[in-house]
Parts: sequence; C-alpha cells; structure tokens
Amino acid sequence: MASGANRGAYYAGFMRPLQEAGVRFDILAGVSAGGIAAAWFAAGDPDALERSWREADRWRVALHPWLERGRWRTVDHLIRTITLQIMDLDAVLAAREEVRLVLSRITGPGFPLPRLERTVVSSRAIGSPEALGLHLRATAFVPWINGFRSAIRIGEDRYLDGGVTGRVPLATIAPGEVDEIWVAVCSPNGRRELEAELAVARGRPERIITITPSEPLSMRRWTMEWDRVRRAIAIGRRDMERTLAEFA
Repeated sequence: MASGANRGAYYAGFMRPLQEAGVRFDILAGVSAGGIAAAWFAAGDPDALERSWREADRWRVALHPWLERGRWRTVDHLIRTITLQIMDLDAVLAAREEVRLVLSRITGPGFPLPRLERTVVSSRAIGSPEALGLHLRATAFVPWINGFRSAIRIGEDRYLDGGVTGRVPLATIAPGEVDEIWVAVCSPNGRRELEAELAVARGRPERIITITPSEPLSMRRWTMEWDRVRRAIAIGRRDMERTLAEFA
C-alpha cells in the first residue's frame, strides 16, 4: 500500500472483505499511510481500525508544531495519541504476516531536505511494541509538518517519511519472492508513480494486481472529517470486493 496521507483511509475499507473471504498475504508492505495500514492489517481488527479514524474526527492537522492549539495537532501527535494507543502492537509482531515498512534514513545534510536513503524494515527484525511504534511514526513522519529539523531517532539513525524516497512499495518485494502481488495506491501522485513502477516491473515473474480508487475520494491530503473518511472507507471496501470477485 502506497503513501497518501489521510487518503490512506481508503485502505481501511480493504480489511473486512479480505477477512470475510479468508484471503491472507505472506507479506504486507507499506509506505507512510500505507505502512500504518499494513500494520493494522497484521493486527487484524477492522473495528479498531475504523474506530481510530472516528476518534481522529475531533482533531485537525496542524502544519507545524508551533500551530498546535485547540483542535489542531501534528500528524505525529495524532499517530502517538490515537493510532498507537488503539492498535494492538503485540498482535502485529506476533502475526503470521511479515510487515515491511519503508522509511527514509537521513544520511547527511542537504537542502531543502537532508540527504536520504530508502530503508525497508521488517517486523521480524523489530523486537518490541515500543520499537514498532517508533518505526510506524518514522514511516509517516512528514518533513516540515512535524518540525523543520525534526526526525524520528531509532538507535543511532534518524528517519523521515518513507514516501519522500518513493511512494509505492513494490520494490520491497524481490522478483520471484512471491507468486502474486496486490499493490494499492490512494492518491493521484501514487497512481502516477505506480504506472512508472509497473513499466519497470514488466519483466517480473509474479502476477501483479493493482487496486486504485474507482471514483475520486472526497478528501484532500489532511482531511479529518469523519463523513469524508467514512466515504473513502466505503469506496475502499467496494473496490476490494470487486477485486476479490475478479481475482481471488
């Protein structure tokens, strides 16, 4: 699942149809909002996933920590106080599915962003719920919005949003590693990047199934209103049901 900020609510609609159809994946890979969705899928609780979006309805996204006041909070604040409080992190680590998160590791100074290197971290290498929480914050730690020079420190390294170094996680799966890949995007930029990735991936041996919104999502990047989020979830549910009917 690709990045897409709050448009990632679209992915929340996937989980219940997949569970009802008994479809399981060996690997769940995601970038930014897609990375958090991948962890939710491993946790396996669609009710909790939708509840996390409903609880976010009372907040709005502050575009910098200096602007946090009243109902306005940064993305990282909302992940810490809602997502990581509701998600069963132990269940993610114990899941049969491997979760692969894309992060952008800071390798040196630069402008307007530091020099970055795409990094993929497997849930199999994350030893505790606390560490998993840091990695989930890192994959979605949007530059500037969470602070001009802020980053998530994990061990000796510092990380920013995985989407900065690539929105689509297709390359996290090695050619031939699996028989089939389902790849989903939820934003116009993600759709364009997916098309470019698929052009490069034509020689891959797997069957690749793509899932994109069948109609425009009535959300912008930082939309928080539950009515619009619920609509995006409903579109995701319908699109997954159609995908299952065609391919599963």
